[in-house]
Amino acid sequence: MVSKGTDKNRLRKIVSVDDPQDLAELRDALRISNGEIIKELPLINGFLCEFPEEDVVIAVRSMSEKIRMEEDAQFSLCVEKSTYPYPDLFSFFFKKPQTHKPVPTKNNFQSVRRIDWGLKRMGAPQVWNKLNEKRVRVGIIDTGIDYNHADLRKNIREGVCTLDGKSSFMDDYGHGTHVAGVIGANNTNGMVGINPYVDFYIVKAFDKKGSGNLSDIIEGFEWLMRRNVSIINMSFSTSENSQSFVRAVQSLEERGIVLVAAAGNDGGEVNFPARFPQVIAVSAINKEDRIADFSSHGPEINFCAPGVNITSTWIGSGYAEKSGTSFAAPHIAGAVADVINYYGPMTSSQIVSILSEKAVTLNYLNKEQQGAGLVELPQIIN
Repeated sequence: MVSKGTDKNRLRKIVSVDDPQDLAELRDALRISNGEIIKELPLINGFLCEFPEEDVVIAVRSMSEKIRMEEDAQFSLCVEKSTYPYPDLFSFFFKKPQTHKPVPTKNNFQSVRRIDWGLKRMGAPQVWNKLNEKRVRVGIIDTGIDYNHADLRKNIREGVCTLDGKSSFMDDYGHGTHVAGVIGANNTNGMVGINPYVDFYIVKAFDKKGSGNLSDIIEGFEWLMRRNVSIINMSFSTSENSQSFVRAVQSLEERGIVLVAAAGNDGGEVNFPARFPQVIAVSAINKEDRIADFSSHGPEINFCAPGVNITSTWIGSGYAEKSGTSFAAPHIAGAVADVINYYGPMTSSQIVSILSEKAVTLNYLNKEQQGAGLVELPQIIN
């Protein structure tokens, strides 16, 4: 039985076992100890649980060497906080769409009203007419999405909220809506993203303050796997690693899902999940092709992408300009969608190879700042 309530004084832990056949033993241990299951996490053979006190946690851990117990790690969005909260700050750059437009076709791409500098820098508009009119399933784990936005709603297929006590995946922060617009906005009277032929599967795992927890993210992974997405964009990070996180990411890779993540915004080493070898790690550059001051960097970086002063869709059917590796990652997620659209399904390593072969090395950046370099789509989609 999964509990719907919680006592703030109780301790939350992710409890799991390696072998699913040991789940019955784990349930027995939790029942004996008075541990309460808050959320089931089948992807890692475990649960998010609450315990009345630390002594109980220790007791459960000691019942079997098969039981793993970890913190429900906290995650932050990879966005410059100084740019919040300013909804609709840059809406005057656009004519607000009055009627819903269809997905752009090869006959009307020329009519897109405004194209952000990041898309231009990667050459996205030059390959729109070369893409096939077939759908690529993209999962976004974030703050939700404004599903009423005329630039996005045509491509939204399904969504879920994994937060306690919440059901709607409507974005109440703005971040997820901005990320989605970069990947696949599709309104020629407003914005078009890197790949307008995407189907969005949205997981709202971050709240209106931009905070998220590992258990909610893992639940989102499971939901996206069941919907056979090809790509998952993760514009969030943490400095904390855990076996539960490792196992979840490995499961996604084994299913052939391409994982793209923001490097982090602390200017230091690459954070998780971008730090995992199974994940495409993205750093942020500015309009001068220089590394953003806030961008994390290191040997794990695969590519750099525009991430400073990026204009995209915003809550309230508006638009806003934001900065962060949060917005560099969806540029690469969109590029991955282009590759899958054009060449067909392939593994993450195959996609990285294709993108790396044609990526442009930037003069002002070293290897740990840019990885293989900047992806220029006309070099790949031709």
